[in-house]
Parts: sequence; structure tokens; C-alpha cells
Amino acid sequence: MQNPNLSDAGASLHNNFCRTDFDTSLLTDTPVPIYTCGLDGIITYFNKAAADLWGREPETGIEKWGGAYKIYMANGDAFIRGFNPIDKAMQTGVVEKPIEFVLERAEGTLFNVLVHITLLYNEKGIVQGASVMLIDVTEKRKADSPSYNAIIENVERNRKLIRSTEDRYQKMIDEVEDYAILMLDREGYVLNWNRGAKKIKGYAAEEILGKHFSVFYLHDDREKQLPETLLKYAQANGRATNEGWRLRKDGTKFWASVVITVLHDDYNNLIGFCKVTRDLTERKFAEDRLRHNARDIEFRNKQLEEYAYIASHDLQEPLRKIQVFSEMLMENIDDKASVIRYMDKINSSAGRMTTLIKDVLKYSQLSSTDGLFEVADLNEILENVVLDFDLLIEQKNVKLTIGKLPVLKGIPIQLHQLFSNLLSNAIKFGGSSPEISITAHPITIDDRVDSAFFKNGVPYIKILFNDKGQGFEQEYADMIFKMFKRLDNTPGTGIGLALCKKIAENHNGDISAKSEPGAGTTFSVFLPLI
Repeated sequence: MQNPNLSDAGASLHNNFCRTDFDTSLLTDTPVPIYTCGLDGIITYFNKAAADLWGREPETGIEKWGGAYKIYMANGDAFIRGFNPIDKAMQTGVVEKPIEFVLERAEGTLFNVLVHITLLYNEKGIVQGASVMLIDVTEKRKADSPSYNAIIENVERNRKLIRSTEDRYQKMIDEVEDYAILMLDREGYVLNWNRGAKKIKGYAAEEILGKHFSVFYLHDDREKQLPETLLKYAQANGRATNEGWRLRKDGTKFWASVVITVLHDDYNNLIGFCKVTRDLTERKFAEDRLRHNARDIEFRNKQLEEYAYIASHDLQEPLRKIQVFSEMLMENIDDKASVIRYMDKINSSAGRMTTLIKDVLKYSQLSSTDGLFEVADLNEILENVVLDFDLLIEQKNVKLTIGKLPVLKGIPIQLHQLFSNLLSNAIKFGGSSPEISITAHPITIDDRVDSAFFKNGVPYIKILFNDKGQGFEQEYADMIFKMFKRLDNTPGTGIGLALCKKIAENHNGDISAKSEPGAGTTFSVFLPLI
């Protein structure tokens, strides 16, 4: 049994140090085990006697509340989680009488201690921590043999129960094949390996034990320190979850759902992590297919909108021309030269309709626009558009000026729609005798400043559709490109300019408008040349 005089001397010395600024060097060689901790329980100091009693040296600044391997209640029962007299004393400011516990060293030795707590105060009298003195009363308990033996027997029963539970739990974990369940130490090194881990990740236990778990992460994730970030988050919040691509031993990838849970000892010290991983690759592929299908449906719906517009707008001019020239042909049926001329016009319009219908069918057979891009001569496309409108141009006495346009990669049917909508718009709002010019110009510095879509290193062309018609207030320039928006009661759906915007964006370009009431409007179409 420990010398009672020595215990009394230690208690006297211990109780004298109630300030947080006391000199701990005075306790270093004291034969009485003493340690200190802050309000958070983290050990700030322990002397040699305490380390000898515990059989180890805890890490100051990291470990909490004490340094024994395991704790039992005074009667040998399992330690009650949350029963912490040191924390309670610091929280309430009230120190109760010494409390007895049974402690266990790492090698299995048991010893009984009385825990004496002294609160530590700062200069303002506020509790800042606690100083704990441990009095070894093992020999005194042994003297009371029946009582001591009952305590030891109770501890042994708890030990066997814990070992049996741990063994069954470990066997259960080992047999699980659908989940990779592993223990990590505080730094993230692998401590165990079950069948599920081998099945999912491909490593045998002897190949991976002792390796850092970051080996399962992709290079980019390791560069971003994702593994370390997950451990820190779990430590701060109790658990961390993550989904992402991981690596198998053979270098193939799988989509993992990961849950990392913090593990604590009886003192609430972090001792490691439990990491559970599920292979959800099939689910990931299924979700990706659903997203792809959703995008495809969205694309198809937009196509339907455009088909409706083509049917109601783009095909109207060739059809209108067929009807008009058919009527004129009937009126001049006896004039062979007129018949031939009108039949040529009808055949030309029918040919334009056939081309448009074929382009629409081709457009409808693709799930994206990528396969529709081809070398497109804008001069040829505009020529066909003008041909569609030649009757209207003649009827409204349109003065049309066309400059040289470039050849670029694009979707011919969409570029036809773009030019057709802009020319139709210019004729509609150009006044009684519209003056319209269509010209191409290099991009200016001001253009690049005004628009954010330009990509460095990519050449662009600016195509201007200018009319001298009624114009509109510049504040409405953005609104005209929105679906179903119109600035007046002119007949129409309000879809045309919205489609122009979409077509320009489909070509990695853009469109803008500048206008002034009574002075006309200029539409600027920006398209990449490559």
C-alpha cells in the first residue's frame, strides 16, 4: 500500500497549486501521480509518477482526461460513458469527495485509484482547468480480500464479455462482402481488412495493412488532399460522407460511397476511424443514363419547338410562292413563256421545301447538334433565304444590300433559320420601302469588351443585319430575345428572335441588338470562324 504520509504530503502540495500559472517543475519528481488538463479535458501536464502508474506516457495537447488504457467503475462494472467527475467539477465549480476507479494498463494489470480533483483558476478567479492527483489504493483493497476479489472477478467478467463481443463483431465484419469495412489509425493508416474490402478494392490484407488509405484515391484527389480533409471533417463533426471515383489495385475505377466515423476510447480520446465503403458504380451509371436521357428529352422538346416554328414560318415562304405562282400560271395559262417562267418558279420553291424538309428530318434523327456541323458557305445560305423572300421583297419594294460573307463550320438548317428570321424581321419593321443591308465585319476591341462569351485565340466574324425602320428603345434590347416576348401588337409568336439567340449560342456565338426609335435597328451576329 502506498505510504499514507506520502499521500498526505502529495495532497498538501497538490492543493497548494490552484492557479493556472503554477510552476509544474515542482511536481516533476514528486512520487505522487499528478496531471493537469484544460477545460476541454486535454492533458497539459503529467509527472513521472503518473506515467509510471499508467504504464505509458499520454500525448499532451492531444489526449484527454487521463492516460490509463481502460477504466472501470469502483465495483468492476464497465465504465459509464459520460460519467466524468473532472469535467463535472470544472463545469459546476464544485469539487466532490475523491472518487474511486479501477484502471487497466495496456498489458492488462489492474489497479485501484482514488481521484482527487483540484480546480485551477486564472488571475480573475475563473476556472481554467483542473489538477488531478491519483492515489493508488490497490494494496489497501487487496487487504480486504473478499471485496477486492469480487471487484477483480467483475472486471474479468466484463473483460471476457468485451472480448467475446469484439470477437463476434470482428468475425461479423470479416464476413461482410458487400461493404469494405476497415479501421484506420489517427493518421489514416489501415489497421484491418475484411472480405468486402478485398472484393471491392482488390487488395489482400497483407498487401494493404499499414498503408495509408489515400492509396484508394485518384491522383487529383490526393493532390487536393481530399483524404486528409475527410479525416479532419470527421474529427470535427463525428463523421464524414463522400461519393466519388476511387481506385482498385488493378488501376480500374469504381464509384464509392464512403462514411468515415470517429472512434474514441473511454476518455473520449480520438483513437482512429471506422471507414465503410460501398461500390455504387452500377447506380452511378444508371443515374448518368437517367441524366443523359433527361438531357436528350429536353433537347427533343426544344427540337419540337423549333419544328413547330419551321413548319409555321420557314416553310411558309416557299409554300406561299407556290400558291402565288400557281394562281399566276392559271391566269396566264395560254401564254407559253409565262407558263414556263411560273413553272420554273414553282419547281424552285418546291425544291427549297424539299431541301428544308430533308434538313429537318436529318436534324430530328440526331440526339445532339454535334453531328450536324459541316462547312457552310454563308453566301449560299443567304442566297437561298433571299430566294424564299423574293416575292415579299418585290411586293414591299425592299432595297437590299448584301456584302461578301465568310465560309465557316455550322449547321446549315439553323443558319438558314437565323438569316431567315432576321431578314423577315427587318422587312416587317423596315417601313414602307425597307432599306436593309447585310454585311460581315471583323471583331473590334469594343465588341470583346461588350460581350463576355469570346474565347481567347478563337477568330470571330460579326455579321450585321441593319434596317432603317421604326426601331425601338434600347432598354428593350435584351427582352426581344426572350421566348414569346414582343414589343408591339404585330402578328407573330415572339419565337423568332429567341430562336436566333439559341442558334447563335449553338454555334458558340452570340447575338445582340442596337436600336433607336425612328432610326432603325442593327442586329449583330457573332460567330466563330473555326
